[in-house]
Amino acid sequence: MLQMLSSAVFPLVMAVNAAAPPSAPHVVAVPVPEAIALKLDGEFSEAVWEHAPAITDFRQRDPKEGAQPSFATDVRVAYDSTSLYVAVAAHDSDPAHIVGLRTRRDTSSPSDWIRVMIDSFHDRRSAFEFAVNPAGVKMDRYWFNDGNDDVGWDAVWDVAVSRDATGWRAEFRIPFSQLRFRPDTTTFGFAVIREIGRLNETDTWPLLAKSANGFVSSFGDLTNLRVSGSPKRLEVVPYVVGQVTTNPPAGANPLIDHTDPQGSVGVDLKYAVRPGMTLTATVNPDFGQVEADPAVVNLSAFETFFSERRPFFVEGSGMFQFDVDCNDGQCSGLFYPRRIGRAPRGEPALPDGAYASVPGQTTILGAAKLTGRAGKFSIGAMNAWTADENATIALGTSRTTQSVEPLTSYSVVRARREFENQSTLGFIATSTNRRLAADTSFLPGNAYTGGVDWDWRLWKRYAIQGYWAGSSVQGSAAAIDDLQQSTVHSFQRPDADNLHYDPARTSLDGYGAMLALSKIGGERVRFNTNVGVKSPGFDINDVGFMQRADQRTMGNWLQWRNDRPSKRVRSFRFNLNQWAGWNFSGDRNFAGFNVNAHWMFANNWSTGAGANYNPRGFDDRATRGGPGAFGNRMESLWHYFNSDERHPVSAGYFVSWGGDRKGTHWLSLNPNVTWRASTFLSASGGFRWQHDVNDAQWVEHTADGRYVFGHLDQTTVALTARVNYTVTPQLSIQVYAEPFVSAGDYTAFKALVNGRAARYGDRYAATDYASNPDFDYRSFRTTNVLRWEYKPGSALFVVWQQGREDTLDTGRFAFSRDFGGIFSAPSRNVFLVKWSYWLNP
Repeated sequence: MLQMLSSAVFPLVMAVNAAAPPSAPHVVAVPVPEAIALKLDGEFSEAVWEHAPAITDFRQRDPKEGAQPSFATDVRVAYDSTSLYVAVAAHDSDPAHIVGLRTRRDTSSPSDWIRVMIDSFHDRRSAFEFAVNPAGVKMDRYWFNDGNDDVGWDAVWDVAVSRDATGWRAEFRIPFSQLRFRPDTTTFGFAVIREIGRLNETDTWPLLAKSANGFVSSFGDLTNLRVSGSPKRLEVVPYVVGQVTTNPPAGANPLIDHTDPQGSVGVDLKYAVRPGMTLTATVNPDFGQVEADPAVVNLSAFETFFSERRPFFVEGSGMFQFDVDCNDGQCSGLFYPRRIGRAPRGEPALPDGAYASVPGQTTILGAAKLTGRAGKFSIGAMNAWTADENATIALGTSRTTQSVEPLTSYSVVRARREFENQSTLGFIATSTNRRLAADTSFLPGNAYTGGVDWDWRLWKRYAIQGYWAGSSVQGSAAAIDDLQQSTVHSFQRPDADNLHYDPARTSLDGYGAMLALSKIGGERVRFNTNVGVKSPGFDINDVGFMQRADQRTMGNWLQWRNDRPSKRVRSFRFNLNQWAGWNFSGDRNFAGFNVNAHWMFANNWSTGAGANYNPRGFDDRATRGGPGAFGNRMESLWHYFNSDERHPVSAGYFVSWGGDRKGTHWLSLNPNVTWRASTFLSASGGFRWQHDVNDAQWVEHTADGRYVFGHLDQTTVALTARVNYTVTPQLSIQVYAEPFVSAGDYTAFKALVNGRAARYGDRYAATDYASNPDFDYRSFRTTNVLRWEYKPGSALFVVWQQGREDTLDTGRFAFSRDFGGIFSAPSRNVFLVKWSYWLNP
């Protein structure tokens, strides 16, 4: 099917010529006389601002696209040999109601905002954003692929704000060293966005229409630039970390110290290899200030996906993005940086009476990435090294070590050829190379992936999108045997006549592909139709993320939208979805139909609801490598509601429920509330309560050959609390805490007898099961961070993290017992101070 669609579409694609871009609106930048030094005070008192031509022709982007703004905005631009200056006067007839919430840098809030957008390479697809609100809170981000943003990008720049009787003002100083541009550039792409908090109105110059199929491509031009001299190319940020860890009692284990002091030094650097290309590197990085992952209990056959939060890997991550799977906006693919520095996977072999100490994470020795542009190509390359981690083993007075994770190199190379009509053609190559020893030979020695992807635009509003990727994993027969038998592949399944399981194999190869036709622009209707495939041997998990292979998929999405506000409704979305997937044996693993609708009201409250119907599917991973089993058809409903976040107190909830009418059902409730006690203090809390009843939850494959399932009654409760106190825009305190409990009670054990029986009652038979799989997992995680940016680019972090974990062998949830017991569970504390200093020699 994929080949037929490809052969039919690509002749049409190549026949469509790129239209010449229309002439863009423009503004002229004026040079600052050499004898004058602009004072950054938000007052615009220098004569240069009187001579600079002003932008005044703003238009509403939201709520009334193209309408006149509620208030006027004036923008002027100047420059000298080192920096670009932008002066924005945001007029307001009622300046007492201008909203400026004081938050930590890079934190969104329902404030007034001024955002300066600079497409310094003038490629109409990438841009740098610099934003400020009336409280002086700064935000910056990088835009790529015309509409995707990288909020992890940080630059060293400055801005001053002021207020008067006519509104508020912002004066930006953006060093040319923070931008990428060609040496002979005289024109940048340019746009300014103004957000009026109390009206929830967005005004832009030029009009950045929501109905357009892009964002950066709608910018205007900033002309008359004459940049003389070369900006400083090198930025160095050395840092020092002091840390004390207190561990819970370890019994008789002599290797665990209750108090473990540590110290380290490291350095980050950026170097402009050329005006459009930047080298970013880190040596011995420390990410102790990063918030801990939420607790989960995963009873499925597949790995849990966690988002990347470490600054070095978050910044510029969009350049390396090559998506293979996407679900409700969360995508994963050939590069998943959390593989770098993961927990060691080896377990030390302990003789009787021995104890071990295993590192919690693999040490990242260093990493470097090169990102930027060369001609009509955007380019990214990354390499990272992680250390050979060893477990220490104590037997009496003797001490030995055993490798639990080998020295490993991770490499990624990514490039995209970009065309004037916003089309792209890209490729990627990744490699994972391990220096294995006898203790780590259970891991593959080498893993490689490569692929091409495309986004070809037709008639501005349509696109042909897709990818093809291949993989090859090489290692010992034992390592590849483990890989074949993992739930990613399950080659050993007895009911898979298309799979060839070979325990002597020393490599595993495969491919994946996807092809889609989309309508990506337009005021009313958008759609996507797609087909995809992952061969049984496709594997990207050494440096990427994929839950399973052996799959053929298809999907369709149709949306009707209305962004023209009426008296009561601000915007509306109506979606129809259909999807299905089969393995290579022809079994339909899943299918589904969904209808959903979403309203944003004139008072800025929002709501939405949806209904799902999932026909019976065949779970070929039901027994974790044994025969598969049919499930039952499922029906579910979901609904959410959110109040206006601009009010001091805002709240919302999400609720879902469903079942199969055969004993399996669930109910999930997730309310949340946010309280802004003042412009500088806010607190938010969320409550997650979920009750799951699964009549056929996998338990184990017993020694006598039975595939045992049980009736699981599981309750999960989590409370999430956050407090943000911002002393100044440069000094803030953040508190995060989450107590979590999940308890599961198993009854009515049954053995699989005929997973392909049409009737549910014929698939299983009651069986005796002597073990106790009940569980009660309790945890508490908190991260508390004081951050002081004492000068641009330089920061001091003071961090306290605590983790508590405990388990019981009972499965019945009891609120008082479980939440009361969390804080009596053993705790691990980390106290950390990190100091960094930005240098621009």
